[in-house]
Amino acid sequence: MISESENHRTVGDKVAEPYQARIMVSLRDAIRRGRSGAVLAPTGSGKSLLAAAGAEDAVEIGKPILVLHPDVSLLRQNYAQFEAVPALRDARTAFYVAKTEVIGDGEMARNTLDADLIPATNMSLVNKLEDEEFLRGLDEFGRRGGVALIDEGHKAAAEQLSAVLERIARAGGSGIVLTATPFRTDGKDPLDPFGASIEHDLIDVATYDEVLATGRTVPTRFDLATGEFEAHLGAEAVGLIESAFLALLAENKSVDQASQQAFSRFFKADASEGDQAIADLIVTALVRIWAKRAVKAVLAMIHCDSVEFAKALSQALSEQRMPKGHKRAGDFPRVAFVVAGEIRVWRNSEETGLAEGEPAGRKIKRDDLLDAARAGAFDILVNVNALGVGTDVPQTDLNILACQERSIGPVKQISGRGERAHRPTGKTHQVFVDVGNSILRIFNDIDAMRRNDPERSRRQVRGLAAPIREQFEAWFDKDPSLRAQIEQRQREIRLRLGESDSEQYDDPLDSTMAWGDEDTLPVPKPFAAGLLAAGMRRYDSETRRFSSRLALFCDLYQAGLYGPEALPDLPRWLVATHDERLNVQQAFVCQSLDVARKYAAFVGIRYDDEYENTPPSERQRRFLRSLQQEKPQAQPWLEPFAEPESATQISAGIDLLKNRASLLATMLAAGATRLIERATGAHGLQPTIRSVVLDRPNQLTPQRRELLAAYCRLRHRLGEIAPHAFGRRAAPFSITTYDPSVLPEVRNIVAATDIGFFVIEDAEKEEALKPRLAEGLMSSSIVAVGPKGPSDAWIRQKAGFARHDDAAHARESSFRTLLSELRDSDSEDGMIAITLTRLEYREIASAKPGRELTRAIADMARELIALLSADGTMPADGDQVETIRSGIETNAPEIAVSFPIGRLRARFAQQIVPNQKRILKSLEKAAAFKKNREAYLQAAQQAPERNAGAGQSFSPA
Repeated sequence: MISESENHRTVGDKVAEPYQARIMVSLRDAIRRGRSGAVLAPTGSGKSLLAAAGAEDAVEIGKPILVLHPDVSLLRQNYAQFEAVPALRDARTAFYVAKTEVIGDGEMARNTLDADLIPATNMSLVNKLEDEEFLRGLDEFGRRGGVALIDEGHKAAAEQLSAVLERIARAGGSGIVLTATPFRTDGKDPLDPFGASIEHDLIDVATYDEVLATGRTVPTRFDLATGEFEAHLGAEAVGLIESAFLALLAENKSVDQASQQAFSRFFKADASEGDQAIADLIVTALVRIWAKRAVKAVLAMIHCDSVEFAKALSQALSEQRMPKGHKRAGDFPRVAFVVAGEIRVWRNSEETGLAEGEPAGRKIKRDDLLDAARAGAFDILVNVNALGVGTDVPQTDLNILACQERSIGPVKQISGRGERAHRPTGKTHQVFVDVGNSILRIFNDIDAMRRNDPERSRRQVRGLAAPIREQFEAWFDKDPSLRAQIEQRQREIRLRLGESDSEQYDDPLDSTMAWGDEDTLPVPKPFAAGLLAAGMRRYDSETRRFSSRLALFCDLYQAGLYGPEALPDLPRWLVATHDERLNVQQAFVCQSLDVARKYAAFVGIRYDDEYENTPPSERQRRFLRSLQQEKPQAQPWLEPFAEPESATQISAGIDLLKNRASLLATMLAAGATRLIERATGAHGLQPTIRSVVLDRPNQLTPQRRELLAAYCRLRHRLGEIAPHAFGRRAAPFSITTYDPSVLPEVRNIVAATDIGFFVIEDAEKEEALKPRLAEGLMSSSIVAVGPKGPSDAWIRQKAGFARHDDAAHARESSFRTLLSELRDSDSEDGMIAITLTRLEYREIASAKPGRELTRAIADMARELIALLSADGTMPADGDQVETIRSGIETNAPEIAVSFPIGRLRARFAQQIVPNQKRILKSLEKAAAFKKNREAYLQAAQQAPERNAGAGQSFSPA
């Protein structure tokens, strides 16, 4: 019988911890009820004991249990625990493992599900899927109420294994997942075949804190060594590594794939001489990082991203000396290189066999190597995906992540190798060294979720069950130095990016510009917080009235449009000018107020001594005060208003604030547009711009990021002054990127504003947004910016445009011009209305696919209708088709068919070149026909008038 209670349970020769006993009660209840679900427990919490308890309970209840493992090493580890349980020793046991594997000392029953306990590896079951007898065995296993216990379930969602589990589920079996990291980058869920999910069907959870409190595990001290790593490599090598990462992304690799291969390209056999030099730098940097931290280390694990990299690093480490202060100081480190199918060992800088003094050459088994490591035979284990899940070498106290992992699952599993307690060495913590910004990104993702800001986290983190997020929070919180390290790392990134920035972001004065003498430059006077104003009045003899010219100067620091850490080399002043007579606004970004004054003078705003020295009247003062009180929502950032001292100063204030501060909003909108132009490098942008799309956002310079942030803050404030400042309706705006690994400092561009930051991180969303992106690009309401300015070709590719060269732009321009020529004069804004006669619209309705129509206007209209369709053919429905159908039903002499201009232009740009040329040809014919027809109709209309006039001239006397 099993002795158990809520707080006590003995499994074989081991007494469960209180949290284990609690989970075992939940697990037994799930097995008894046939409930599918997940048990979440941190690395080192004793999942082997939980698996043994689950197997013991299933056997006692009378249900067969299939225990699935990702590899045979974990299976051996669990089976050793099973053998210590009397009920399981006596149970009928069968194995699904490779033919060459021998488990235990006695006879092995293999490849049968007609047993009580069936330990198996995932692949051994998948390899049986073509075996009809095996499939019948799965059915019978399910009918017997069998339980599939999936250890390390995050590795068990492959489609083929899912077919095995579905067979069990359909027959009535249940599934239980045991894992510390219940998430996968492919989004699969091993419980899906059972109609359950890890996120929503939790059987029980062991928290990070309660496992830590038992002494089974030790806390992690993080060591963010990325800055140190980059300092060893140098800026040029770091740039090439990041370029390699971006090149992999361009090959449609996922972020995780690109990250895992970030270093590997430099170690390939066919690597160039330059790449080989960088590979040497990477190895040297990691050797130095290890040496600096090895003084107090008992055993170091180093995790690389390629076999070639790991081999080179292992060889280099074997030739070092243990650092001064280590108990083996001066000796060569004992190094093992471990990958799937190959293990090599170095002692005294020479390759040897596993045992000391044994020559190299004999194949070394992984389990034998781990036994030797546990016995203290090694100082360093270098591996590639070989020392993760299930690896138990508890004296590991130095973990070095020598790759750029982005997924939190692998990072937590790797860290778990060093979190197991080891009393013989007095281990109190492990040091987890990160050289690739992995912890930085994961910390910021988790921290964003903690602060209830899911938009700033990747999808993988947003999808985590709350208990798992809490475990990660506790993992990070146990190291109080981590947040300071994160902030330091972010500063290093900003500094490194800023060092390479040689662009000019301000508007420099040109030697050909004329602004008059120094004493005629406008003298700006305080208006509000961070704002100065200057103006002048002039008399216009044509209109016989005075009109104003006005300049608004904004100190971007004082106005709070720059953040507290803004770089000192950013342009400080934004000046916007307004000419009342011409109703024209201009804006400039300047390095100094002196330059800003010269720009204002250049557009005609000069110092007027008489006007400047005229005091304001009391009536003007009262009027200005009333205007200042009209905008209470703007007060927090406009105040304090300056008390005007001259006619110039008060007239500028009145002009800015009258009509509900419309001129202030207009001038600030012009200034904001200039900011976004300088931030993106684009030209001719409109205030109605609705989105900036970031290309390679993590490489944007701090200056470019800060200018974007200043634009977002100013646009946010404009919404407070005039919610409809950008035309007659509110103008939404957002920052968007396709890079899910975007850094926090990039996301902070929109901090403390109502502007959205969106990450398009999957193909489905990207495809769905493509039409809106295409229309925005063609209407210039969306602009893309990369590290060096506009990214025209990249964003056009994202929008599905056919070509990105000058010829493509010329065809698009021709299309836009021809649409304008064909447009009826009474077309609505954003639409093009085309009038079709009865013969023309009937010809369209009866047209055969691929056949050119005889009437030019009809052929052109048919091309435009097909252009709007999904497949480029005449659709069965749609507004245009409905208009033609209605015309046929009423036999109308003519109809007006309307098309959305933005969508037409976007769809044209997405066509292949032959289609574009065919469409242009049709439009050219139609435009020529329309022009001739209008000329004929005009001439026909004028003929009777001329005849009438002639008749009057020659009337009889």
